[in-house]
Amino acid sequence: MTIDESSSLTDVCFAVSTALDKHGIVSVLTGGSAATLYAPHAYTSLDADFILEDDNDLGELTEPLKSIGFTRRGRSRLFEHAHTRYTLDFPKGPLGVGRDYITETRIIERGGLRIRILTRTDCIRDRLAGFYYWDDYTALNAAVAVAAENPGDVDIGLLRRWTEREAPGSTELLEKLAEFERRLNA
Repeated sequence: MTIDESSSLTDVCFAVSTALDKHGIVSVLTGGSAATLYAPHAYTSLDADFILEDDNDLGELTEPLKSIGFTRRGRSRLFEHAHTRYTLDFPKGPLGVGRDYITETRIIERGGLRIRILTRTDCIRDRLAGFYYWDDYTALNAAVAVAAENPGDVDIGLLRRWTEREAPGSTELLEKLAEFERRLNA
């Protein structure tokens, strides 16, 4: 797949994931970019966040990402492309949300391309963590958008149990979860 100015973030994510997969590099799309895939009309991120199963050597990414036009910015974990505004970031793993490690992911296929991504519920947890810990209302809005566009595929009970485990005895996170639920039901 050729990436150019007209490529969407979704196009970029599929191209990156497929290129890495062809080189035996397992990655999972997370963060705001996962929310964009699940709720493209409601939320747009400007970077794609991938957690690598084995992120010991980011140098291994050079060849597969260069094959689709991305180059590493210095010694950082960021990659840029001359023909798209979207950047790639490879945050240090392991894959997790709050205190929970993530073991279940989802694979989406499109036109011969594949992407491994957080489940919808874990994507919402990821966005809620941004709201819970950094008062990031953009992350809250993304969590609401993902849940609203995918109502039958979100485990609200799991969100409640996870929130209670994140801060036992604290009412602050439960109040923030209640705000999420109010916005979702509005």
